[in-house]
Amino acid sequence: MSYQLLSLLLSVFLLYGYAHSNTAIFNPCRGQKFTTPEEQKAYLDHWLKNLDGNDLDRTFKCYATCMLFDMNLMDGSGELHMEKYLETEALEKLWPNSVANCRYEFADEMDICEYGFGMANCLMSLRAATTGNDND
Repeated sequence: MSYQLLSLLLSVFLLYGYAHSNTAIFNPCRGQKFTTPEEQKAYLDHWLKNLDGNDLDRTFKCYATCMLFDMNLMDGSGELHMEKYLETEALEKLWPNSVANCRYEFADEMDICEYGFGMANCLMSLRAATTGNDND
């Protein structure tokens, strides 16, 4: 195989990979409407206690994950920083264990929407359980 053909094939694969990574499958926030800081805070403030992710479709989970990205509670590598929102809870002694338990529960999750929603739901449910916040 000639060098030019190999170079051309490599370029095509790289271009395809770049274009494909910007689709809604890989980037669920692509095309998502941005929300205001007030809407974002209200969204988390009214998170339902013991929300069962099995009853929700992927669109809702992706919306929740995109909200976390918009609020800078989740970074580009998928690391969740809920301590920025749950400041009071983050000061408690048990917070690191709570975060570790949630991370363990979702450690094998490869879908960013499932992971983001699952982690947020886990931590928000822990918060509701400790504060008695019943948003059922």
